[in-house]
Amino acid sequence: MAEKNGDSYRAQTLLLYQAWLHLHAMDFGGVAEICESILPSLGDPPRSPWRRLCLVLLGSAQTALGNYERARENLSMAGSEMASQKVIHDWYWRMMLESGLTELWLAKGDLPQARCHARQLLSTTQSTPERTWQALAWEANARAAFAELDLETARDFITKALLLLEGGWEVPLAAWRVHATGADISEQMGNSGLAEYHRQLTRATILKLANSLPGEEPLRETFLSAAPIRKVLET
Repeated sequence: MAEKNGDSYRAQTLLLYQAWLHLHAMDFGGVAEICESILPSLGDPPRSPWRRLCLVLLGSAQTALGNYERARENLSMAGSEMASQKVIHDWYWRMMLESGLTELWLAKGDLPQARCHARQLLSTTQSTPERTWQALAWEANARAAFAELDLETARDFITKALLLLEGGWEVPLAAWRVHATGADISEQMGNSGLAEYHRQLTRATILKLANSLPGEEPLRETFLSAAPIRKVLET
């Protein structure tokens, strides 16, 4: 409808939201395709908040695709633009940026850098009431500690994430990751009963997310067939 009405700005916004959905559904190739198709039209020098979102989404997708140098370039560019000139929504994109950088350095095995950005992510999220991002920040810190085999610290971080899931809050995008990491930590610490408890909650949340999509929607199968999701469902 936006394209039909010649509303290119709104069309770009909707395409980026579509890319964001594809990122959560783990269709990383789809994210890259969408973002690369519209990034040239978002302006340079950067003043549009959508350019920053585009760069963060693209960088996050490139990390998942194993294109680490391209991911670093996109995420670094988004960070530089935020530092040089603030625009609307930067407070939100900053959380996404720090999350993306944490995932990049974890994927590359650079644990000091991963820990640094995980802490920055946590600091950024604490200034907002966004429970999804707060839970994701604690979970990212737990995985960074877990990667360093600091199990006690990892358990403390994941406990804080779990506390944010209480009280009836609907945060499924964070919940499945929190419980999945909680299962890994519990298993490593020898508590197989607690690990299975977390796996059951992870499976239930994953299926709830999948079932929020129509059965004929290709993203549903993409999500369910992604390696991190299969790892949970097949365990």
